Amino acid sequence: MNEHIPIPQGFTPIPKAANNYVVSDAGFVFNLKTGRLLKQHWNGHSTYTIIRNAEGRQYRFSYEKMLKGDYTPLTREWVLDSDGAKIIPEYPDYAVSHYGAVYRIVPRKTGPRAGEVFMLSEYSKQGHAYVKLCKEGEKNPREARIDQLTEQLWGGDSTYQY
Repeated sequence: MNEHIPIPQGFTPIPKAANNYVVSDAGFVFNLKTGRLLKQHWNGHSTYTIIRNAEGRQYRFSYEKMLKGDYTPLTREWVLDSDGAKIIPEYPDYAVSHYGAVYRIVPRKTGPRAGEVFMLSEYSKQGHAYVKLCKEGEKNPREARIDQLTEQLWGGDSTYQY
């Protein structure tokens, strides 16, 4: 830590960040060099602040994610082996479980969930649950009913109920 710059009361150092950044209990980041609070941004999922690491590279720091140190991301192996999901033949980047959870098992290259395996959010339309699935090379996603996906892949073993 910077010995010549005192840390204000109520602030703590940020792991993996440059020495001049500290964070308050409320999640506000303070730059000790400039003596200013840094602007917070919202990406639709969480609040973050743009800071630099010890090597000088910029990155997005999220206080909420720092507090959730026990987070373990989903993996393709877990989805297919442990959860037992089956790959959708028409959409090989996706898999569906017997209870209706639809996962993206091939991580996107860009976007807010780039590099992650994740479960899709469902939405309701005309009394049915839908998800949006995208084929590789196609720009626009297509709607797929979850009950039809589970019926197609699981048949009588499907436990999905909407």
